[in-house]
Amino acid sequence: MSFVLANAQIIDIRSAFNGQQVDVLIEDGRIAEIGLQLKGDDVYDLEGKPLSPGFFDLFAQFGEPGNEHKEDIDSGILSARHAGFTDVCLIPNTDPVIETKGDVKFLLSRSGEGVSLHALAAASEGCKGENLTEIIDLHTAGAVAFTDGLNPIWNAELLLKVLQYLQKFDGMLITRPKDVHLAQHAQMHEGLVSTTLGMNGEPSVSEEISIKRDLDILRYAGGKIHFTHLSTAGGVALIQAAKAEGLAVTCDVALAQLLYTDQDLVGYDANFKVDPPLRTEEDRLVLLEGIRSGVIDAIVSSHQPHDPECKELEFDLASFGMNAYSSFVSDLLVLTKDLSLELIIDKLTHGPRSVLGLPEISITEGSEARFTLLDPEVKWTLKRGSNPSKSQNSPRFNQELKGKSLGVYQSGLYLNN
Repeated sequence: MSFVLANAQIIDIRSAFNGQQVDVLIEDGRIAEIGLQLKGDDVYDLEGKPLSPGFFDLFAQFGEPGNEHKEDIDSGILSARHAGFTDVCLIPNTDPVIETKGDVKFLLSRSGEGVSLHALAAASEGCKGENLTEIIDLHTAGAVAFTDGLNPIWNAELLLKVLQYLQKFDGMLITRPKDVHLAQHAQMHEGLVSTTLGMNGEPSVSEEISIKRDLDILRYAGGKIHFTHLSTAGGVALIQAAKAEGLAVTCDVALAQLLYTDQDLVGYDANFKVDPPLRTEEDRLVLLEGIRSGVIDAIVSSHQPHDPECKELEFDLASFGMNAYSSFVSDLLVLTKDLSLELIIDKLTHGPRSVLGLPEISITEGSEARFTLLDPEVKWTLKRGSNPSKSQNSPRFNQELKGKSLGVYQSGLYLNN
């Protein structure tokens, strides 16, 4: 069985066909040929719509197990697919925490419907930063990396031990840089806006001193660290210097940090309450430059769904986190005012795979066929009936949006959104 995606606009910096409108012939789940006027058992005319490698999310949270009312795995997969993702790394912050071989195998077994799930196993028991998990067993079970997810690894001794254990199999530690004491009681970024609004803020130095400490331990212990959710100009500078030094360091940024700033919290909309907090416009511009220069390796969704009971209440009582998937492609297109679509997609496809050391997926002849198909022109309104997620904690809810994912292809299966 073969089919042709005709008149596809290729968006893939690593492909010789990048920027060209071509036909792509798929046979047995692989790209057999790329050219013009190709023949197959079925032909689908994409009419010039963008076709890219499948999006890969390095950091997302589903509610299952424990909080299925916010997002279960089935609704999470559907939401991810609508956002253009063919691969999703799930953080271990569930109830119970993903910290046993059975937990990892459970997540991996739920892959399907166009989306492959990857398990990020807990680095410490209960993600509390106190005792190591069975790291080698979890790796054997299929965990692709280790992290305490939403929680920073505050315990320096535990960080040292994790790095030492991971070197036994060249494993990756993903850490969220934040000083738990400086961030205590914080509701947003510390600055002029937090002072004006009368809210406790988290200073930029909370992220920066955490990165400095972790880099010092990395120099001492060896290994490799991926810093997730970079949010400050100082953080970008520290990672840039560490890479120049030759340390095994990578980093990512959440999409929201590239779109919004602390000014967006002036209306006390709890959907903008995220962790790390939205920083200043100056920070946002440095993060964008970090994407352009290659200091920042990947963009993550940081999808964190919540029910109304967690968000529709006083700002200081509301939970941190944003539903990123429901408007993800539209948000990417908004970001094209600052970054090229090619570069954005590279940070969502090749960047994450490179961080984890996974095989490259590219639109080249002979490669595995794993695609995301976009329609950048379609207009639609994000509301309950069009929302694939169980949760509505998105600042774009009830707005008219432009652009969405039309579908994904992987494992010999094309799924329309």
